[in-house]
Amino acid sequence: MGKKIINIVSALLLVAGFASCDREGRMIPEPQEEIAVSPGLQTRAVITGTTMPDEFHIWLSSWLNGEVYANGGLNYFTGVEYEKDGSVWKSSPAKYWPLSGTLDFLGIATDPAKLTLGMTWDPSKNTSQVEVDVPDTYDTQTEVLYAASYPVEGDHASVPMTYRHSQALLRFKFRTNVLDLIRITDITLKNVYTEGKLIVKGSGPLKAEWDLSAATAGDRPVPKPSDTYFLEPGASSVEFGDGIILPEQMNTEFVISFDQRANTGIAWDSDLVRSQTFTFDDTFRYWMMGKRYVYDIECSLDAITVKPSIDDWD
Repeated sequence: MGKKIINIVSALLLVAGFASCDREGRMIPEPQEEIAVSPGLQTRAVITGTTMPDEFHIWLSSWLNGEVYANGGLNYFTGVEYEKDGSVWKSSPAKYWPLSGTLDFLGIATDPAKLTLGMTWDPSKNTSQVEVDVPDTYDTQTEVLYAASYPVEGDHASVPMTYRHSQALLRFKFRTNVLDLIRITDITLKNVYTEGKLIVKGSGPLKAEWDLSAATAGDRPVPKPSDTYFLEPGASSVEFGDGIILPEQMNTEFVISFDQRANTGIAWDSDLVRSQTFTFDDTFRYWMMGKRYVYDIECSLDAITVKPSIDDWD
């Protein structure tokens, strides 16, 4: 009887030992998955295509979702730079998913070779806000995009984020019924802002707005392919460069500068050529982020007419 009791006790201890090892084994976490981003665009960028341009970098902020934490989400990481690696964007060093819970994400994207962003992040609980100082969208002519994604489980291969345009795009098209008698030389936007602070809030509904209080408005010509570029419209509509990207703002007017000659026998550098201007008081009154404004301009020897249109930037 004594031996049987000992054997039974030994067997129970052996089983208990295996159970303990099993429980401990289950407590050892699986290798954490790296956080990667698979960004897309809500509409087309200046660069054709509906995917994030390869040269763009993404600055990502993340916090543990507030649904798990009654007092608000906890900051997980702030302002980490991601760049394209294969088909997704990754950070170096890598960031990893937490062992439990869900994450909220806020991202800002641009081309760092063209635009250096001055960023400040607000890592407050349940709030992720970024303030982006854009030095000058006129000289750089590159986009600043923003996105949010929440809540996201840690089993995602990559975080899906749909990026939105934070600026307005202005395009200009010219057409004339007289061949080679009118030459457009410049388009000047009057009293516009080309720099500012973009404030993006990723707590609750995604919001973005421009703060232009520290910026200075001025007159700016619409960029042209080169300093010597002149538009000589023919019978069809012709684009004046690639347009201009601007922060969201109120607008006033723009001035079209052009040369006019009586016939093609007069050289463009002749004193007989008349240099003139035409001022258009814009009827839109506001250039909104994510919108494209197209000004279809028709020139004749008697008049200039402007037909503005607006649509989603695509």
